[in-house]
Amino acid sequence: MIMKQFLFFSLLFLNTITNAQINLIKNGGFEREAANWRGGDDISTISPYDKKSGKNSVLINQYVGTDWKGIDQIFLVAKGTYAIEFSIWIKTASIEEQKEAYKAGVMIAEFLDESEKSIVSEPITQIRGTTPWTFYKKAIKTPSGAKKVRIMLALAQTSGSIYFDDVSAIVISEADYLKQNPEN
Repeated sequence: MIMKQFLFFSLLFLNTITNAQINLIKNGGFEREAANWRGGDDISTISPYDKKSGKNSVLINQYVGTDWKGIDQIFLVAKGTYAIEFSIWIKTASIEEQKEAYKAGVMIAEFLDESEKSIVSEPITQIRGTTPWTFYKKAIKTPSGAKKVRIMLALAQTSGSIYFDDVSAIVISEADYLKQNPEN
């Protein structure tokens, strides 16, 4: 009887591990400051004062000018990945409205081939104005030939302030993708 219980709980534990959703983003909560993010100290600031959770968020400020100011991270896409669900918490202050929609506070997922050439770039969100901490989520079907994904967090050619926290990219099944995108 004890052996059967042990076997049952072992199988339950293994099933839980194999079905666990793993965040493909390293240091998505900025708990280890800017580790794993490219862009440098002149682009972003770690903020222990205004965060959604944990001990830090990252802040990008641009008071004047319309430069692209962003940080990024690249991760590998496992073979057979049907789709990836991207999510993030964002807070903004005075992001200037521009004529073009892409000139905003943004999170962008760019799917890359093996040599890191862009296949397709998808905005997860584009934000203007002042907003409280808000959760954004979008599932994207993995395009053919994608081997990597580049996540970009930025003030895209506009001024203002933007905080990012709890950045996530989770592999999802075709069934889960279709639940989120029933028109596809």
